[in-house]
Amino acid sequence: MTTRDDASSGAASARSLASTLERDLEPLEIAANEATWEAERTGAAEAFDRVETLRARVMTRLANRDEFRRAGELLGSGAEEIAPELRRQVFRWRNRLAANQVDASTIARLARDEAELVRQYNGFRARLGDATVNDNEIDRILHEERSSAAVETAWRASKAIARYTGEDGASAPVAERLRALVRLRNAAARQIGFDNAYRAHLELGEMEQDWLYSTLDLLERETRPLFEAWKSGLDRELAQRFGVATSELRPWHYRDRFFQLPPPEGDQAELDPVLEGKDIVALAVRSFDDLGFDIRPIVERSDLFPGDPVTSRKCQHAFCLSVDAPRDVRVLCNITTDQRWMGTTLHEFGHGIYGSSLDPGLPFVLRDDPHTLCNEAIALLMERHLLDAGWLERVLGLDSGAARATAASGRRRLAIRHLVFTRWVLVMCHFERALYENPDRDDLGVLWWDLVERFQQVRRPGPNHRDDDWAAKIHFVGHPAYYQNYLIGEVFGAQLERAVERECRGGFPGNRDAGAFLRERMFERGATLSWRDLIASLSGHPLDPSFYLATLSTVTVY
Repeated sequence: MTTRDDASSGAASARSLASTLERDLEPLEIAANEATWEAERTGAAEAFDRVETLRARVMTRLANRDEFRRAGELLGSGAEEIAPELRRQVFRWRNRLAANQVDASTIARLARDEAELVRQYNGFRARLGDATVNDNEIDRILHEERSSAAVETAWRASKAIARYTGEDGASAPVAERLRALVRLRNAAARQIGFDNAYRAHLELGEMEQDWLYSTLDLLERETRPLFEAWKSGLDRELAQRFGVATSELRPWHYRDRFFQLPPPEGDQAELDPVLEGKDIVALAVRSFDDLGFDIRPIVERSDLFPGDPVTSRKCQHAFCLSVDAPRDVRVLCNITTDQRWMGTTLHEFGHGIYGSSLDPGLPFVLRDDPHTLCNEAIALLMERHLLDAGWLERVLGLDSGAARATAASGRRRLAIRHLVFTRWVLVMCHFERALYENPDRDDLGVLWWDLVERFQQVRRPGPNHRDDDWAAKIHFVGHPAYYQNYLIGEVFGAQLERAVERECRGGFPGNRDAGAFLRERMFERGATLSWRDLIASLSGHPLDPSFYLATLSTVTVY
């Protein structure tokens, strides 16, 4: 039986542990975030060296075995006597300490190899003939060209990242280095008691692998019949567009590097002509103003437009980085004036309003989202401004009739997007699990295309195609065991959206009550609740995929 003195002693020990870790790690992590921002923005070797050094210092500080043991003891017998917020701090520190109970040599190698490989990815630019092109140009060709030869050339050029050896050709190819990094991550995971790093990342991040795959299996079963029916119509349309038989369709015909999104209808997305000449950032600022969030301080700290396609080494993707949330949040984009980047900009600043709205009075380890999937849910919901008739009329300037028609079309397109994206996430998750279970298997390329054919029903390029296409996806490097967060975030977001509509008399765009709901009921609470408890608190019941599956009801079969 725990006495009052024991409980008091436990609380004091918990406070001491949490405050010591916060004192040591908060400045280190802010410095590491600042270095990461400079590395991703500039591609400078010295910035990546600083990332490596600081990440190693963070990991080394978290490798303290005595603190890990103490945290475990505090969460054992008598844990219920510690106040919930303090217990939550200890729990999150315990998981972070657990992930770093590895030897110093492994820590140094992990920090070095991850930084070097990210630099290798960021330095890559595709080659089309004699021209060096960026990802935006590859995407334009895939979207607009009607020649099979042209889209195949662009698609294959984008996959060359897997064989990239750095600007001086001195490094091993990306695919080979990625396998080596997976082996190293697995070795570290075994030191902390896990079979592999994939399971370790999931479970130390509060997501059980068995639960995840049972949920993915459910989503696969529920979406398969509709996807098969819809895709047979898409194949007929693409065959006509490219002048080939449906049996001749290959990955490059699907107008996306990975077929993770449905093709646009026509040569351009629906809103591209409307957005021509408009200021994407100004539109985003107004969109969030209408919700009650001022993103101007984030904009001022951000890097939003692409550099020179030949000389720039800026990351070609998009992300939001909380350098020191809520005080310093930044977004990196490569904006061009089109619908894709309008949606991406809203998405990334959706992450931004989450980070910048955290309660600054929370302890450092709770000044965060409970799980990345919660943050992804918000970003995905903000991206859907493009589907709202009021936003299209009020912010984008369409007349009311066109806005209503475009919104109706957009909702149908969203349903198709959910359908296509679900099937793509199944490929990523099943492949990444297999990659970590055995990074040395010699049939990884075969497995990749087996999964693409099984879940996306896209034929592999041919018997003589290279087997390293899988390594073209940067998430395997910088965000291990992450991709499921997009899909579970959609599931979380669909349920959250219903709760907001019920309590705030409408959805998000232009609804300040909905903005206040997010700020007060979700963002300001930080990580004081688990993600499971948070969705139950917001919606009144546990996570339920049926809300997400209901969004597929407007899919139109060709």
